[in-house]
Amino acid sequence: MADCFKAGTDRYNGVILDADDQNFKSDAEFIEKLKAAIPEWRKIDKRGLWVKVDHKHAGLVPLLSQMGLEFHHAQPGYVMMTMWMSEDLPNYLPEYANQYIGVAGFVVNEKNQLLVIQEQYHTHKRSHWKLPGGHADKGEDLAETAEREVREETGVESEFVSLIAFRHQHNYRFGCSDLYFICLMRPLTQEIKTCPHEIAACKWIDLDDYIADPGVSDANRHFAQCYKDGLKHNGLAIIPSKVLSHDKRVLHNIYSIQAKTRRKSDQALPLPNLASSTEL
Repeated sequence: MADCFKAGTDRYNGVILDADDQNFKSDAEFIEKLKAAIPEWRKIDKRGLWVKVDHKHAGLVPLLSQMGLEFHHAQPGYVMMTMWMSEDLPNYLPEYANQYIGVAGFVVNEKNQLLVIQEQYHTHKRSHWKLPGGHADKGEDLAETAEREVREETGVESEFVSLIAFRHQHNYRFGCSDLYFICLMRPLTQEIKTCPHEIAACKWIDLDDYIADPGVSDANRHFAQCYKDGLKHNGLAIIPSKVLSHDKRVLHNIYSIQAKTRRKSDQALPLPNLASSTEL
C-alpha cells in the first residue's frame, strides 16, 4: 500500500506526504490506505511521518487526528501533522520553530541624540519612550530588519553599524521564546515622518536625558548604558562577517568582536563556484 503514495524522505529516514500530491477519490480512501501503509513503512525502518494538509483537503485533519497524528505547525495555507511510527525508539522528530526574532534600531545622531518612539497601541498602563523595531521577516538579516523597521516607523533612513546587545526572554507570544537584538544604527537622514498606523509619537532625545528618564524601561536604560560603555572599547564592536556554510553554497552572517571601522563592502564576499565546491 505504501507505493500508492507519492512520498519524499526527510534527512532522518522519515516519510513526507503532501496531500495535494496524492491521487485519491475521497478522504476516507486516503485514510484507509495510509493505515495500511504505516506497517509497511515500519518494516523498512521508516520512523517519522509528515503529512502536509492544505485548505483543499482540510477534511483530512480530524481523520488524521483520530489516527493519532499530532499537530506540528500551521502556516497560511496548510497544517503539518506528524506521527512517530517507531515502536522501539523515543520520538526524535524536531520541534517546530520556537523562537521569535525581534530587532530594535538604536539610532544615534552626531548630536548624541537617540531616536525614540511611543507606540499607538501598547500593553502598558501608560505609553513610554522605546526604540523603533519589530520582528524579522523570513530570510531577512538583522541589519535589514533594523533598517526597515526604523524607516517604516519613523521615516528616518539609517545604516547598520554593529550589535550593542541582545535579550533572550521566555514565555513570549504563544509560549515561544524571544531573541531581541539591539542594533546600533547611523542615521542617514534626520527628518521624522511618523507612521500614523503604528506610532503615536517620535522624537530625538539627548541620550543622557533618556537614561535619566524614570519612565524608560530597565531594559532600554541598560541598552543605552551598554552603548555608552562600548564607546570606551577602542572601536571594537560586534559585527558580521560573511562565512561559507558547511556545504559551501551559502554565505552566512557570523557575528564576532571586530574593529568597527570595517566597511560593508569588505564583508560582501562573492559566492564561490558551486561546481567546484566540496562539502566539509
